[in-house]
Amino acid sequence: MTIAATMAIGANAQPVHTMSKPSGNARVEIITEQPEGTVVSYSRSGEYMTVSLYGYEATQQTGQMKITYAPDGETVYLLDPLAYGEGTGVWVRGELSADGTTITVPLGQYVAFNEEYNYGLILAWGDTEMIDLGDDFYWINFVPEEGVEAATYAVDAEQGTITLVGSQGDASATYPNNLIAHGLAGVWSDDQSLATIEWGTTLTPLNEAVAAVPANPEALEFFDCGDESGYTRFDFNINLFDVDGNQLHADKVTYSIYTDQDQLFTFDAATYGAANGFDQDMTEIPYGYSGNDFYLRRVYFYRTNTGDNPLLNWRIGIQTHYTVEGVRNSSEIVYLEVNPNSGIESVNTAKNVVAERYYNMAGQEITNPTGIAIKITTYSDGTTSTTKVAK
Repeated sequence: MTIAATMAIGANAQPVHTMSKPSGNARVEIITEQPEGTVVSYSRSGEYMTVSLYGYEATQQTGQMKITYAPDGETVYLLDPLAYGEGTGVWVRGELSADGTTITVPLGQYVAFNEEYNYGLILAWGDTEMIDLGDDFYWINFVPEEGVEAATYAVDAEQGTITLVGSQGDASATYPNNLIAHGLAGVWSDDQSLATIEWGTTLTPLNEAVAAVPANPEALEFFDCGDESGYTRFDFNINLFDVDGNQLHADKVTYSIYTDQDQLFTFDAATYGAANGFDQDMTEIPYGYSGNDFYLRRVYFYRTNTGDNPLLNWRIGIQTHYTVEGVRNSSEIVYLEVNPNSGIESVNTAKNVVAERYYNMAGQEITNPTGIAIKITTYSDGTTSTTKVAK
């Protein structure tokens, strides 16, 4: 789960506003509107780890980051600097050195803030510390590195790449060694506990956007709350590349939800608008759009499959769109068949299995699943099923 699924601030936050910190009279600034300057889009790679009540996971970074280079030639702004925070929509300030070879990003900046509970996620630098609790289970603490006030990125002017300096870790190492890391972290401001840490981060400039057909998304999991007291959710993954394997620009990607017989679902403003920051009906949602019910890889519905107005009868699907200079191309609609009586994916065991793919809980494909993972099985007749497994 990303921070966008923990703290939804992007959709209904003001472009730039301040909020009270957990203690004292100081104020914290959250920047949600693109600052003035030249914007460059980058794909990101490297590794990172997330820590939550559900456990720990170390995996590959995916997704994109934007950097705005301000007119003064010194100030830069990084959008969602943590891989864990993709889709949050928050910019942090940094400084480009006079010779253009480094970018320094001061620590302590908020990348998310929850006004209701008065705490947020702040940038930090340091190490993970594992505490052996026995029975092959470890608790992870974060130990900040003394004297470090900023994260430093090296800029390769010739290649255009930007690399986080001085970080290290190995997500492929055998547990629990894959949880040992040193690098840029996100810690919760109320208790300084670790939410995420990343290392080996490398940003590579994207080529100029051209019209292309987006690769199919994945429909991962559907959960029906079963009554009107909760939310029905749909989990998915949007692949940021085209059918030829070329990177897409995330800000030109949208997606739509369908049910049953290719019925386009409308998120009407009267029902969803106030909680999610829009005043017109939406059938296409921008990639990374956040709100109370929209997250990077998940949406919630105020409907179930019970009663006189069910959300669907037997399946739900997702389609991605890519629009460049007025040219709009779309993927296929990828459906997930569900049992309308229980909201559990139906599995046909009489079919031959031709492929199995695994995804972590952030919706990213993985080759060696550990802990809780999502398995997508493809059968000989072309249908698929989705199950949650524990490795």
